[in-house]
Amino acid sequence: MKFLAQAPIMRHLCRSTLLISSSYVAKLQSIPLFRVDDMRSLSLTFLMILAFTVAGCGSRKVSPTASSSNAPATATSDDVLTSAIHQLRPENFGVNSTPDKPVSLLNSWRFKQAELQKITDQATIDKPVAVKFPSGWLSPDDKPRLEQAKYDSMDANHVRDALFNRVVAGYLSDRGQGELQKVAIIVDFVCRNVALWKDDEIELPLLPYLCLQLGRGSTEDRAWICSEILKQLRIDTIIVRPKSAKKSTGDNWLLGVLVEGQVYLFDLRLGLPVTNDSNSSDTPIATLAEITSHPEWLEQMSVNEPYRLTVDDLQEPAIFLITNANFWCYRMHNLEQALPPSDLCVLYDPLMDEEGRIGQLNRVAKFGGWPVDSLKSWTYPRLQLIELRSPTEEKVQEGQRLTVPFSVPIPVKIDDEGKATIGVPERKMQKTRAEHLLGKFADATSKYLRIRHLEVEPNPPEIARINRLAAEDAFYWTTLCKYEMGEYATAVELLTDYIKKYDRKGRWYFPARSLLAQSYARLDQLPKAISTLERSSSDDPYRQANAVRMKRWGAQAKK
Repeated sequence: MKFLAQAPIMRHLCRSTLLISSSYVAKLQSIPLFRVDDMRSLSLTFLMILAFTVAGCGSRKVSPTASSSNAPATATSDDVLTSAIHQLRPENFGVNSTPDKPVSLLNSWRFKQAELQKITDQATIDKPVAVKFPSGWLSPDDKPRLEQAKYDSMDANHVRDALFNRVVAGYLSDRGQGELQKVAIIVDFVCRNVALWKDDEIELPLLPYLCLQLGRGSTEDRAWICSEILKQLRIDTIIVRPKSAKKSTGDNWLLGVLVEGQVYLFDLRLGLPVTNDSNSSDTPIATLAEITSHPEWLEQMSVNEPYRLTVDDLQEPAIFLITNANFWCYRMHNLEQALPPSDLCVLYDPLMDEEGRIGQLNRVAKFGGWPVDSLKSWTYPRLQLIELRSPTEEKVQEGQRLTVPFSVPIPVKIDDEGKATIGVPERKMQKTRAEHLLGKFADATSKYLRIRHLEVEPNPPEIARINRLAAEDAFYWTTLCKYEMGEYATAVELLTDYIKKYDRKGRWYFPARSLLAQSYARLDQLPKAISTLERSSSDDPYRQANAVRMKRWGAQAKK
């Protein structure tokens, strides 16, 4: 896909999509370790990371102060905050607004609040507040950014992500009855919407929001996204590993979700909960406390080969907290307390205890009965950031390939002499994908159809290639919308058409096969579900999950 980096159309897109560029760079900056002070020294890295954006090649400097605020001088602090939050909503941020303006508005709100507090001798909102964390959990160099009173671009992304995850958590949890069922629905949704990288694909370092937008990621990415969504329901998550593991990498781990007094286990490589009965379609989910007495439950999670974890591995496991330092900043407490009712979300969750509030560390330790000093920080987010700082040329080009479809439609005008003029990308694909993930499945379906039609419209070769990429994404994501709406028969029809059209050359071929089988299963057509997956290949990242599902469906069909 070198044409994406070399073709003239790409150079034009680089000049004409500053809005998307700045928003996506801000997304990539949203990990706590990315400090504002690092921006100058990492300018070269940002130029490389820009290639991961939706055809963007420029960014705007994000102002951390209120000096550039466009808020009227007579506006109240509530008015300013309402405007900032409106711009930070996921359907607007990065589509209709850039990071600099909402950041400026947040700081304008902070200054107005500080003025009000001075009247009552309580001016705390404009002062740094100390942040505590165990040694080794973060670099001491991160403290200034975490403790500062001013808001910056990382805060803007944090608010955007929280607003987004609140909506996702809301409509998904509405499908369940109790806490555990809601958790299972959310985990299933994330695994369905984040397709695993194939063995021959280039794995990109992605942050949760962009990872979910692209629909591609690793097992660890799935865990990270689940954690961010469940945070909005105030549910804690952990990584459960064998204590004997020498490294905190590799896939010999399970996601632990702390609800209803138990640690419930999920295998995110399989996209399935660890269950205690393979003969039921709606099985109870195994807990960490009971799994150690039932080796057969783990054996049911694999077919024709040993499961990667044993009961001995889970007797005294190592526990890693999935945490996000953006939640530790006290300025997020101030902001959360002032949010409009329609935008209430979790912005603040300190790691350590504070007066009148137990921190996440002690909360998790108390929940599981673990010594506090035995808990560790999950390092995956930090490793992702390190890789983001030094992307290879190969990953830059792969990032371009995955993100450029978000720019469509791209208008083209042909003059009387046959010369093509490329207009500003309309980015409707990006907005439609956001609507899809926000639960507007019917609207997204109709808009995806328009994007699919771009494939047959006459265009210059470079535009035609981009339109084909976007059309394929829109095709597959339409099937996901139909599945989410419970229209399984239509999902079967569309998935069958997708597989016939693209076969193994399709970028979504393997997840499409798995989703087709699950759609058949939803229709109680278990023999068809099984036959869909009978043909397997060694490069299918879903082969183990498919084998387990076929085993379970076969047992159900015999009943």
